[in-house]
Amino acid sequence: RGHLNDLENIVPFVGIGLLYALSGPELSTALLHFRIFTGARILHTFAYLIPLPQPGRGLSWAVGYSVTFSMAYKVLKTAWLL
Repeated sequence: RGHLNDLENIVPFVGIGLLYALSGPELSTALLHFRIFTGARILHTFAYLIPLPQPGRGLSWAVGYSVTFSMAYKVLKTAWLL
């Protein structure tokens, strides 16, 4: 279950992350997005394995998806302005 959940979240992140990297963001902003997502996914994996109480797993999932949506917004905003 944990592996399938990772696939459901990491695959969209990789696609949007590639488009985000190609949109020319500031390096510090891109690194922040990637580091927050990685940390959230590591925490989510530990929450599955240990298992941690539910708010931890749900919050780590929400943080990861928020980062993905933030990058998608930036990509769409950049594409629309071109």
